[in-house]
Amino acid sequence: MKLLHIDASSRTIRSVTRKLSAGFINTLRLTHPNLKVTHHDVGHHPPPFISDAWVGAAFSPADQHDPAMKGVLHHSDELTAELLACDRLLIASPMHNFTVSASLKAWIDQVVRADMTFKVTEEGVVPLLHGKKALIITARGGFVAGTEYDFQEPYLRKILDFIGITDVTFIHAEGVNNGEDARVAAMTKAVADLTGLAPTW
Repeated sequence: MKLLHIDASSRTIRSVTRKLSAGFINTLRLTHPNLKVTHHDVGHHPPPFISDAWVGAAFSPADQHDPAMKGVLHHSDELTAELLACDRLLIASPMHNFTVSASLKAWIDQVVRADMTFKVTEEGVVPLLHGKKALIITARGGFVAGTEYDFQEPYLRKILDFIGITDVTFIHAEGVNNGEDARVAAMTKAVADLTGLAPTW
């Protein structure tokens, strides 16, 4: 099984999502000994934001790309190829201002590509990814799941559905800024949920 692991936290030692995702992968290896992991730390090394040159290249026919266009899309092509090749997608991301982090959004913008991960037809948009599962591990300072303040989960569900990833599981560690006891309780519950998920994911 090929796993694409995206870490989107800007924190290191105190990062909840980094600890949870790393622990989940270790658990996953127990039932998937041949697991192959491609890891991107977009929290510390974010992809570039899309530019005017990027848009011009991405929305022009590939057979018309000159060397400059190919160069500006090179990183995006590599990231998109990794997404296309994976069987499972693991995104570990804190909530920033009720939604995804800027670094995760930058990665998403690089891989949601016309004629690569979705296609526009006369009948509408057609997703081009099939048979993949996604797991999203989040950390939230408060308790926002299912409330009007949660733009993170609905956005990620919609953008993944847009490209064809419809089997999506969310594990939230909530209330992690409400003191150490709340932080430990949130992580303990998330670890239990992830451990239960691993054998069948």
